[in-house]
Order: sequence, then C-alpha cells, then structure tokens
Amino acid sequence: MREGKRKKKRPFVWMLWLMIFSVGIWGLTACSGKKEDEKPASAESKNASVTGDSGGEQETAQTSSETETVGESDRQQSDSGHDSVPETEEPDAAQQENPDAGNTVSIENYIVNGEWKKLKDVLNMQPTESGQFGETGEAFETGGFYITWTNDMTEDDGAFTMINSGNSSVNIYGVTVGDGIGTADSAFEENGWTALDDGRQYIAVLNGRNLAIDFDLDENQVITGWYLCNWPEGDFSENFEGLENQQINGVPAKVNVYEGEYRYDLARTGLPITEYYTVIVENVTEDSFDFTIYYVDDLAETRDVVFRTHTAVFEGDGTYAKYHGQEYELEFTFPDKRNTYPDAVDMQITGYEPVEGLTFCNNAIPGHEFS
Repeated sequence: MREGKRKKKRPFVWMLWLMIFSVGIWGLTACSGKKEDEKPASAESKNASVTGDSGGEQETAQTSSETETVGESDRQQSDSGHDSVPETEEPDAAQQENPDAGNTVSIENYIVNGEWKKLKDVLNMQPTESGQFGETGEAFETGGFYITWTNDMTEDDGAFTMINSGNSSVNIYGVTVGDGIGTADSAFEENGWTALDDGRQYIAVLNGRNLAIDFDLDENQVITGWYLCNWPEGDFSENFEGLENQQINGVPAKVNVYEGEYRYDLARTGLPITEYYTVIVENVTEDSFDFTIYYVDDLAETRDVVFRTHTAVFEGDGTYAKYHGQEYELEFTFPDKRNTYPDAVDMQITGYEPVEGLTFCNNAIPGHEFS
C-alpha cells in the first residue's frame, strides 16, 4: 500500500521539478536580453512616467535595470551638459584673467561723494600698497588699473588717485585706452571739463573738489593710459581759479525735505521777533533741492535775498546735503528735534556765518503741521 502511494506521488514530483527548471531557464533567458531591446523599453517607461500612464509606471517598476539604464543615460547627458557649461562661462573666467574683456566700467560715476571706494568691489580689485598715502591710505589694483585713497583729509570724502596703465575695461565719459586724444577732447568738453594748453590735461570742479586728469599718449596721439586725482597741489592748483563748480551725482536722500518755507524757529513761537532769516526750498528731487536764503523784516514788510538760489546735493550717507560754491560751501543737516524722521521738519546750515547756529523749521509738512 505504501509503495503504491509513493508511485502515485512520483509523477507530481517530477512535474514540480520540471516547472522549477523551466522557470529558471526562462529567467536566465530574460536577463540575457540585448541593450538594443532595453533602450526602447527605457524610453517608453520614461515617456509613460511623464504622461502619467499607469501601465508605464508598472513597466518602470517591473524592470529596475531599465531605470538604472535611464539613470546612466541621464547622467551621461548631464555630464555632456555639464561639459558645455564652461563654454558658456568661459567669458567670465577669461574676464577674471583678463580685466579688459567684457563691458567697461564708467569711472565718471565714481569720482565724487566718496563713490570711488566702491570700485574695489565693482572691478574685483586686489589689495596692494598705497605709495602716496602710506599708512593712512588704502590701495587696490587689477590688470593695469590702480586706485588709492585716504580719509585723513580735512574734507569729509577724502582724496583719491587713479592710475590706468593700459586697462581698457574702464572708461571715463566713454573714453578708453586705445582712443585718440581727440575723442577725449570732445567727451571732456561736453562734460564741462577745461583743457589745458598741453592738450592732454583736463580739469574741472565737481561738487566743490578740484579734479585733474593727465593722459599718456604715444607718438600717434593715441591714449595709452591716464592719471586722475581730486587733490592737485602746488602751482597746478592755480589753473582752477575762476572755474565754475558743477554739482553732480548726488546720493539718494535718507530724509524727506519739503518744498516751502523753513523759517527761523523762534520767529514761530510768538516772541516779538520781527527780523529773521528764512529759507525757501524748491525743486526737491530724490538727491537734491534748490534753496534761497532771505532776510525778513516784518515791520518794514521787506524780504531781501541774502544768498541767491543754488542747488544743494545730498552726499555721504544721504542724511545731509552740500552746496559747493566759489566763495561758500554750505552744509545742510536735519536734526530730529520733533521726532518726525524721515520727514525733515527742522534744518540747520553751516558755511554761511549769518545763519550758523540757527534752526529753521517748516510747519506746513503734512502730518506735522503746527502754528
């Protein structure tokens, strides 16, 4: 009986072994497929995943080798794409090695109000020694362009010297190394500079500072470099006598000056003050305003101009403004006596002796009205 039962089970066992063997052979055959067959499957699974096809998602999940193949292909594409990145970035790299490459920087935007200090970052300049100003100075250079400055001066902004030894990545009024001196002559004349007799030096008074530039020329009168400073001394400074000051390049104001009358504050208190100074402010912009100073006599009903209309330009940190004239240099500050900042209700002036030490106030500023 037991032998008969074993004989009945034997065919089932053989069939089971046959099935296992067949599955193994099928698995080996499936794993030995060619790469040509894998690529279409990978592309199909990738497209399916983009379109959101559920069958494609199953396909991708079923064959991890395809996702790895796609990953390898993507990595190769990424690598080839990465290889192309330096080609698009090469100009920047070249510009770092050669500052003459790319767009030029207009130096005239950095020659007043201490703006020259920004050039070290604009041009990515490297520190070097300051031969002119010693321990009180800072100096930077890049590819034939050198700048040094000091704050150890009586003026707030300090002094600077720029030397261009052949760097064409900087220009002044559009004039670059390699241009003829005639180009400089036209550009500087248009911008209010005065040419000296030698034909290669130009001077101007900008925001109350004397500036001079001296061009280096070759035998063909082509510019090979230049020297620019805002502190010419000695006999050379006599060339500036009679030149008109130009107010340029103010900085954005940090206080709000309002058009109207800034009157001597004690004249608004009810005290018996009938003679006083007052300031009329007009044409306020983001970086300047026009002012006129009057002397008022209420009893005589007169209002006389004692300081003609001029323009004050905001400088430095934007909290004060200056007027640089031939005889006077006025500075306007705005004390916050009434806690009205940034609205400038109060004003003080230095540089014109009759009004120094006085406070002027505007009582008609919206939100800060008073009698």
